[in-house]
Amino acid sequence: MERELFFDHALLPPGWAHDVRIGIAGGMIGSVAENATRAGAERIAGIAVPGLPNVHCHAFQRAMAGLTERRGQDVDSFWTWREAMYRLLNRVSPDDVEAIAAFAYMQMLESGFTAVGEFHYLHHDMDGRPYADLGEMAARVASASAEARIGLTLLPSFYEFGGFGGRLRPRPSGAASMIRNASSSSSTASAQSWQPCRTRASASRRIRCAR
Repeated sequence: MERELFFDHALLPPGWAHDVRIGIAGGMIGSVAENATRAGAERIAGIAVPGLPNVHCHAFQRAMAGLTERRGQDVDSFWTWREAMYRLLNRVSPDDVEAIAAFAYMQMLESGFTAVGEFHYLHHDMDGRPYADLGEMAARVASASAEARIGLTLLPSFYEFGGFGGRLRPRPSGAASMIRNASSSSSTASAQSWQPCRTRASASRRIRCAR
């Protein structure tokens, strides 16, 4: 083992346990023993619990955190937030999305999240044109999760309705069509477009690319 950690208390599948020793190898948990000795292990203050999943994430939005709220009497709503989101999307490339996602996933790991469900709806470039590889942006998210070493369930998404039975409002003037909608492809074509992403993601057992 590369590292041995010792906890006074830890939550294991059978329940709470005392004097728990955890062995780390290759960045993964290799062994867990309760009622163990501390000799030679690094004692971690506090308790150990299993990593938590973040089950709803749009990682690219980490880049706009704190930039959408308004101070004062001006109207501040979901729609003003959406305008700020589109301004961001007019400036981010696949390289940017990968870097932002890797940073967001790193922060999740630091906060105790070990898996993430990424609802991914960025599919076109800043001019609204499809990439040669329709799964380009999705693959960048998958690469970011692999770099950060967080478990990923990639959930390709599109938006067609706003609320119950309501059509989405038009995008703000000048906003690129990076968010793919149902009218841009049939369900069959949409499913086929994710095959390259699934192929690239299959190399990592920590990534699932869902339909």
